[in-house]
Amino acid sequence: MSYLFIAIIWINHHYLMRFVGAPTLRLIWINFVHLFMVSLLPFATAWVARTRLSSPAVVFYAGLFVGVDIAYNFFEREVLAGADPAQVSERSRVLARRRSLVVLATFATAMLVAIVAPRFGFVLICGALVLHLRPDVAGSRR
Repeated sequence: MSYLFIAIIWINHHYLMRFVGAPTLRLIWINFVHLFMVSLLPFATAWVARTRLSSPAVVFYAGLFVGVDIAYNFFEREVLAGADPAQVSERSRVLARRRSLVVLATFATAMLVAIVAPRFGFVLICGALVLHLRPDVAGSRR
């Protein structure tokens, strides 16, 4: 499952990179933070697998996705702020922002739910990532 999660993260990252002109130092550091958070996924995955979805492991896993998604939200905002309006409509920017906030709220909810129902928390994590299967949002210009 985590391999699929990393693929989804990479696809969305790759999609956003096409809107980047000359990268700023701020964008580079935001990207480094995002990639660092993603680099922790193998550790979290091993813990979840070793403990067979124990509550502390799934809480940490969901919390890690909260961190990954916060970093992604900063990255997405920075990239889209500098994107050419001819490439990304205002409507697409708003829809992308809303989707990102829904995903972040779902990860946070999964973290809390995992305290008492780790399997359901894990299902919420998977459900949140489904929202990012398609990197662009409906109505975006190509």
